[in-house]
Amino acid sequence: MSDTNTCTKHREVAIELGDCRSCQGCIDLNPDVFQWDDALDMPYVSRSEVTEEEVRDIMNTCPEGCIVFVD
Repeated sequence: MSDTNTCTKHREVAIELGDCRSCQGCIDLNPDVFQWDDALDMPYVSRSEVTEEEVRDIMNTCPEGCIVFVD
């Protein structure tokens, strides 16, 4: 039962931009959470409060491991 609570609990997510190589994979996998800033030419988190389920695939596929939980 704790696994279910972990997946549905809302947590703050961020992108560690220093490691990011701008592949835009996070945006492709979940454009509701991640978007692209054309002016800065980098991704950003558009909705920081997410469930682990929403970003698990993104965290596992990010080539540089840039998607992290803040809390």
